[in-house]
Amino acid sequence: MNKNYIKAVWMMAFLLLWSLPLLANKEEVRIELHLEPPHLDPTLTPAATVAEATYNNIYEGLTRINREGEVEPLLAQGWDVSADGLRYDFYLQPGVVFHNQQPFTAEVAAFSLRRLLDPEAGNPQHNLYSSIREINPRGRHRLELVLNRPDNLLLFRLGLSAAVMVEPNSAATNKEHPAGTGPYEFIAWKAGEALKLQAFPNYWHDQPEIRRASLTFTSNRIELEASLTDGEVDFYPDISPMASVKRLADRADYQINDGVTEGQTLLVFNHAHPALSDLQVRRAINHAVDKRRLLKIFPKASPTLIGSHFSPMHPAYVDLVDFYPYDPDKARKLLKEAGYARGLKLNFKVPPPLYAQQLSLYLMDDLEAVGIQVELQRISWTDWLQEVFQDKDYDLTIIAHVEPLDMDIYAREDYYFNFQNETFRKLWQQIETTQDEAARNQLFAQAQYHLAEQAAQVFLHIKPQQSIHKVGLKGFWQNAPIPAVVISELYWDK
Repeated sequence: MNKNYIKAVWMMAFLLLWSLPLLANKEEVRIELHLEPPHLDPTLTPAATVAEATYNNIYEGLTRINREGEVEPLLAQGWDVSADGLRYDFYLQPGVVFHNQQPFTAEVAAFSLRRLLDPEAGNPQHNLYSSIREINPRGRHRLELVLNRPDNLLLFRLGLSAAVMVEPNSAATNKEHPAGTGPYEFIAWKAGEALKLQAFPNYWHDQPEIRRASLTFTSNRIELEASLTDGEVDFYPDISPMASVKRLADRADYQINDGVTEGQTLLVFNHAHPALSDLQVRRAINHAVDKRRLLKIFPKASPTLIGSHFSPMHPAYVDLVDFYPYDPDKARKLLKEAGYARGLKLNFKVPPPLYAQQLSLYLMDDLEAVGIQVELQRISWTDWLQEVFQDKDYDLTIIAHVEPLDMDIYAREDYYFNFQNETFRKLWQQIETTQDEAARNQLFAQAQYHLAEQAAQVFLHIKPQQSIHKVGLKGFWQNAPIPAVVISELYWDK
C-alpha cells in the first residue's frame, strides 16, 4: 500500500480524534464573571452580579430588555393600557412551567409582584414599583394592574431582574437552589465553585443551542489572566481594565469586542457626612479630579466621560462633562472657603472590581493634591454591600451603577447616597407621570443639570463593555444595556 496514502489516512484519523472534543463542546460554554454573587435570587439583592448570571437564564419577567435596550414581551405575550394610563391588562403565555414543574399562572404572577412590593420581603428595588396600587388575577392567564398614578417606565421596569417571576414554593430557597421559568435550570453551585446550568427540557419557548453552561467567578486578576492565557474561558464580558488585554488581543484563538454599558462610574459621596453635605466641598472635589487622566486604566478602550447620572445613548442626554473643569487651585480655594484650609480627612471604601481598584489610586492622588487626606480601605464585595450599601458607613466609595435609567435613586430618601433634595424629588415625580416623550425628555435634561449643579457625585465616565470570547462563539451582546449574559442567545459557529 502506498506509504503516502497510509500517512494521509493516519493524519485524517488523528484530526478526527482531535476534533471530537471540540464537536462535543459545541453544546457547552464556559463563562467567566469577575465578582462572585452573594446568592442566586436577584429579587433580594442590589448586586448586579446576581442578575448578570441569572437574568433570562434561570429567571424571566413579564417583559424583558433586549440587547438594544428595548422592552419586549416575555411571560406576558401582550398587554393593553387604559387611556388614562392607570390600568394594565397583561395576557400571559400559556403552558409555562417553572423548573420545579409548577405552572406559571396569573395567581403566581400576582404572588411575585406582591412580594416585590412588600418592603418586609427584602427587594431593594421595591420603590421602583410604587405606582402599582392593585394586583388582580383575572382568570388563569390574565393579570390586571391598577396604578395610583401613570407610570411611563412601568413596562421597562417589569423587565428588570428585580421583577422576575418567582414560584411561591421555591421563593424561600431561591438563594441557594433557584427555580425560574427560564431556558436553563440550576444544577449546582456553592461559594468558590462554578455555577452549573443545563437546558431545561420543558422550557416553554425555543430550546437553546447551548445545552450546558459553567459560570466561574474570579476576582483575582492574576488568576483570571492565567485562565484566559490557558484558554480555559470561552467568554468574559469585561476585560477592559486589564493590562493583558493588549497581549490577548494578538492571539488567534480569542477576539475582543468593543461595546458600552449603561453603567455610570461614580466617585460617590455620603451626603450625611458633615463636610460632604457642604456644596462647596462637593464642588471642590469635582474640580480636584482629573477625569481624563483616569482613562489611562483602559489600555484599549475609550470610555465616554459624563457630567451627570445619565447615559449618552439616551436621546435626552445633555453633555455636562466640563461642568466642573479640572482645576486644583479652584478646589483648594473652595475648600478654604468652606472652612477646610487645614485639610479634610475622608475614608474611601473601595470594592473589588478591577476598575474600582485602579481608579481609586488616581482619585486618592488627586484628592491628596488639594489637601484632602484619604484613608483607602479595600473591602470585599460582601462587605461593600453591607457596610456601604446597607449600613451607609462610608465617606467616599467608587462604583459603576449599571442599572439602566436609574436616576430615580436620587429621589429615594433611604438610598445609600443620603442625598436629600426636594427639588429633585419633584422633578422625578414629573418625569414618571409625564406621558409626552418630548416633554419628558426636557424634564430629564433639567434633572441632569440639577444633579450637576448640586455636585451630587463626581460623575466620571460610562463603564466600557470590552468583552473577550473564543473565535467561533456567536450571539453575545456587544453592548450591555442591562447587566446580563444571556446564554440562550449564544451559539458556536458550525
